[in-house]
Amino acid sequence: MTNEADNIDRTPRLGPLVDDETIAEAIEGQNLVIVLSRFDIGAIKKIADYRKGSRRAAKMIIVSSRGQFLLKRRACGRDAREHVDFAHSVQRRLSEHGFPVAGLVETIDGQTLVEHDDRIYELFSFIQGKRFDKSNPAAAESGRILAHFHDILREFPNETDKKHSFHLNLSFLSKMDGLFSSLSKQENPEQLEGMEATISFLQSQYKTAFKKVESVEFNSLPTSIVHNDWHPGNMLYKDGEIIAVIDFDSLRVSPRVTDVANGALQFSMRMGDAERVDNWPDSFRGHTIQSLVQSYDQFTKHPLMASERSIVPALMVEALIVESVFPILKSGTFGRVRGSSFLRMVERKLRWLEPRTQRVIDVIQPSLGDEESFT
Repeated sequence: MTNEADNIDRTPRLGPLVDDETIAEAIEGQNLVIVLSRFDIGAIKKIADYRKGSRRAAKMIIVSSRGQFLLKRRACGRDAREHVDFAHSVQRRLSEHGFPVAGLVETIDGQTLVEHDDRIYELFSFIQGKRFDKSNPAAAESGRILAHFHDILREFPNETDKKHSFHLNLSFLSKMDGLFSSLSKQENPEQLEGMEATISFLQSQYKTAFKKVESVEFNSLPTSIVHNDWHPGNMLYKDGEIIAVIDFDSLRVSPRVTDVANGALQFSMRMGDAERVDNWPDSFRGHTIQSLVQSYDQFTKHPLMASERSIVPALMVEALIVESVFPILKSGTFGRVRGSSFLRMVERKLRWLEPRTQRVIDVIQPSLGDEESFT
């Protein structure tokens, strides 16, 4: 375990093409009464706002005579009925195979959602657990569970939508040209000094990473339903094991290595105080990347191919850039963090990673039982 600040819930998250940092309005009044009346959960004892996780989906803790529950109203843009039905069918399949999910609670008429006033509500069993402690064993556990996730869903009937991976196309570079204009709406010229060079560097890094990913014929790689937000904030631990994976709002069909690479990025990010991004370390936790990917390979029925491992660093670069840029393009900020500060942090991390790309590929090869160093 490290001494880094535990800001999983306080820091704006790198999410799956997050382009909306809107804070959801609370579920209250008549809406709350109507929705809860659809569930047979006994006498209500306590209701409280739940502020952890994404701020775009309103959530409430419900304590009743039959236990604790989490009521969630789907965020706008992620509440299409067919997508919610698909996510629920995936969660049922996972549960049938013993995968750790927070159970969906059925309504009095046997449904797993409530539609009210053009919004969709879900009720889950509330699970108490601990957060990722930044240790290598906890990262390895995440790799093991991700392998189980992909193996269960390999043959699951799925959607054909592959459009929402962070591996976009080179037209994304022209979108990045709008960054300076978005930043200028929030910051003064002094704060933006040198930002053109930062943006140019990020564009160059994305172009290089994109070409590397395309060189292995990305769309021909093994495909699966992917979680698409394999993030520490979506895992709950107890006694070293993951007891619940949450947030299935972003499920997609995509090459499975995108989940592996995004997990490697998210779990290895060295952060700090949410309000002082300028002081975040430049580096990633290298052994975390190694632990997660090697554990995935160890436990999956279909180990990663050499071509998949060869693009993990490039996919990490793409994910870091894409998931940082979209919110800033829209609002000029990354949540509550000044956009220029966040982009400079991304630049520092990519400059740290660039000379270590081959080292990342080397250390995520199948384990031979000997500990390798990562510097």
